[in-house]
Amino acid sequence: MKYWLGRILETIPLLIGVSLLTFAIFRMAPGDPVALVIDPTMVSEEDRQAVRETLGLDEPMPVQYLSMMTGLFTGDLRSFKSKQPTTEIVMDALPVTIIVGGLGLLIGLIVALPLGTLAARRPGGWVDRFVSISMTTSLAIPSFVLGLLLILLFTERWGVLPGSGIAPIGTIGFAGLESLPYLVMPVAVVAFSPASILARYLRDALGSVLQDDYVRTARAKGLSEMAVFSRHAVRNALLPVVSLLNSLIPITLGGSVVIEMLFGLPGLGRVTTQAALTRDYPVVITGVLFVAAIAVVTNLVIDLVYGWIDPRVRAQ
Repeated sequence: MKYWLGRILETIPLLIGVSLLTFAIFRMAPGDPVALVIDPTMVSEEDRQAVRETLGLDEPMPVQYLSMMTGLFTGDLRSFKSKQPTTEIVMDALPVTIIVGGLGLLIGLIVALPLGTLAARRPGGWVDRFVSISMTTSLAIPSFVLGLLLILLFTERWGVLPGSGIAPIGTIGFAGLESLPYLVMPVAVVAFSPASILARYLRDALGSVLQDDYVRTARAKGLSEMAVFSRHAVRNALLPVVSLLNSLIPITLGGSVVIEMLFGLPGLGRVTTQAALTRDYPVVITGVLFVAAIAVVTNLVIDLVYGWIDPRVRAQ
């Protein structure tokens, strides 16, 4: 309990640092958020100053930061443009990002486990070569290129899948089973790179573990090859895979901007990007902090998984 309380307390200065950095970047960037509210060319300087006072932009930057953080935690922080609470804007968009990113990572992991295991059992075989080629391809081809290719084939040429949106026309937000066809291509794009990279890492980790003394001892005791893999090799080889998965989660959340813009998904990445382009930085700060909090929580969950996989971690 002492260890976990310490880990949780460590996240507080981390999130404060993220909020400070985000606020400083957007507050010091060129441009005037007043343009979101009024047309600066159509009003006088007195009117523009009145809008700045209404938005709190006339205060010193430390006061502006503290006011934004207070408003964020009380739910009173509002968008400069729509006047809607930023937490509502983010919470409306967050489920789409979590569904697409979560399904993509889950499918990638499910695909990677058998592929990596088969590649390790038969080094140099066709599965091993397929995993290596897939990893090289995922690193060489950007996700938006793969997404455009899928849209060209499955939407433009064959017409079997919708190319944009999250639900049929006339439906607001996620629509359950009706939204599944809209998720196929975005989830496939998200899953492709993690699946190939995790499979390759698992293959290399298994190749190393299979050379250890305890594996040779298990074989000498007469255990079948399947038992050696399942009971001794795979579990110990999962540690580097879990470490890599911990890195892929924030990368996937950050890369959601490209996927959501490409497929027209009303997710957090798209909302935050549009807010950044219009200098609506209350929405930006809220979105970035939500993503940072998700990354921190997943990091804590990964630590729990470490202890479940390897008893030595629990002992330490």
